[in-house]
Amino acid sequence: MTTKFKPVRAGIIAALAAISIGSLNLPVIYADAPIVSESFSAGDPIKAPLQKPLWTASFDKNASSVVSGDGLLFTFEGGKLVALNVQNGKKLFTYGSKLRPGAAYLNGVVYGVTDSGQVYAVSAKTGKQVWKSAAGITDANAPVVIKDTVLVSNKNAFIALDAATGKQRWKAVEDQAENQGTVATEADGILYVTYWVQGALTSSQLDAIDLKTGKILWKKFKQYAPLTIQNGLVYSIADQYSFDDADPKRELNIAVLDAKTGKTKETQTYSWTLKSQPPYQGGSGSAILNGKDLYIATDRAVMKFDITAYKKDGKPLKTWNVDNTDKDIIGSVHDNRVFFKNSSKPEITGMKLADSMTFNFRTDNPPVQTDIYGNGVYIGQSDGVLHGYNLQTTFSVFTVNTGSRNYGPTLRSGNTLIIQAKDTGKLIAVPVPKALQ
Repeated sequence: MTTKFKPVRAGIIAALAAISIGSLNLPVIYADAPIVSESFSAGDPIKAPLQKPLWTASFDKNASSVVSGDGLLFTFEGGKLVALNVQNGKKLFTYGSKLRPGAAYLNGVVYGVTDSGQVYAVSAKTGKQVWKSAAGITDANAPVVIKDTVLVSNKNAFIALDAATGKQRWKAVEDQAENQGTVATEADGILYVTYWVQGALTSSQLDAIDLKTGKILWKKFKQYAPLTIQNGLVYSIADQYSFDDADPKRELNIAVLDAKTGKTKETQTYSWTLKSQPPYQGGSGSAILNGKDLYIATDRAVMKFDITAYKKDGKPLKTWNVDNTDKDIIGSVHDNRVFFKNSSKPEITGMKLADSMTFNFRTDNPPVQTDIYGNGVYIGQSDGVLHGYNLQTTFSVFTVNTGSRNYGPTLRSGNTLIIQAKDTGKLIAVPVPKALQ
C-alpha cells in the first residue's frame, strides 16, 4: 500500500521552525556597544516665509562684488568684469579678460586689476576703458580709491595713481614690513596705513603718508589703525601684548598723536579688574568710538567715556553690567544698540543701551555670514539657508534657500538685497521687506 503525502505550506513550516528555535533559548546577539552615546536637541527649525528671488546671476566663486549708489552691481564672471542692473539683474556690459576678482567704484568709474598686475579704470555707464597702467605694478586684488587717487599695494609698498589718467604719482616703501599693508583711512590729506612688522616682537605699525607726495611723515610701532582723527589729533589703541595671568588688573591704552608729526600728545589709560578667578586669561578689552563717545567692553561690563575729556583714573560716564567674556565689541552704535562678536561661537549678539538688555538672533544651523542694514539683520547659515531678521524683535521675517555653505558679504542697494552664494557661484537678489528697511 502506497502512502501519499500532501505538500505542507511554506508558512506552516516557517512557523514550526520558529517555535523549535525559540524553545532552545539561544542568546540574543547585539551590535557593538558605543563608548559614548548622548543625544542633544537640534532645536526647533526656524519657520519664516520663503522669499522668492527677484533674479539670480552667475559670478566667479572667489569674486568680491560691489554695488554703487545709483543701482549698479559690479562682479566677475569667467575673469571678466560684469555690470548688472540691481533692480532686474540685466547685464549692462562686460569688460576685459583674465581680471583679478575685486573692484572699487567711485564717481562713475570702476577700478580693478588684471592678472598681470595692471590697474584699469572703466566707465560705469558705457563699459569703455578709461585707462590702463603698465603690467606688474601691483600684487593686490582690488584698488582703494580716495578722492582723486587710486592706491594699490606691491608687497611692502603702496603705489598711488592719478584716478583720471592712471599716471603714477608716488611709491612709498615700508622697509620693516614683510607683508602687504592695509589702508586704514585718510584725513586732511594724510593717508594712514597699517603693517605687521616682525622683529624681536611682532606687532601692528601705523604709518602716516602725505597723500599728495607719498612722503612717510611718521610711523608708530605697536599702534593699531586710528579710532578717529579729530582736530589734528590721531587716537590709536596700543598693542598691549599679553597680560600676567596671575594679575586680574587690565587696561586699554589709547595714544593721542599729532597728525602731522606723530608726536605723542597724551596717553589715555582706561583700567578695570577682571571678575573671574585665576589664572586670568585674555580680558584685554575692546573698544569702538561713536563721535566722542568711547565704549569699552570688559569681561563683565561696557563702559562709556568722553574721549575728548579724558581724566586720569576718571570714572565712566555710564556703565552697563553685562557678561562679555570671550566677546569683542564691534561695528558701531546703531539704533541705540552695540554689538559683540563671540570668539568661541560664530554669532553676533548685542545690547540695548537704554536698558542693558542683551539679545541674539536664533539660528537653527551655524551662522557663517552676518550683515546688518537699517532694521534688517541678514544671517547666512552653513546649511545653505539665509534668514532675514527684524532688529527690533530679533524674529526671522523671511528665508532664502541659497544652496551655499559660504558667503561673501551680503550687499544692499536701495530696497534690494544681494546674497553672494560663493559655493554655488550665484548672486541672489531678493526684495527687502518694508519692516526691515
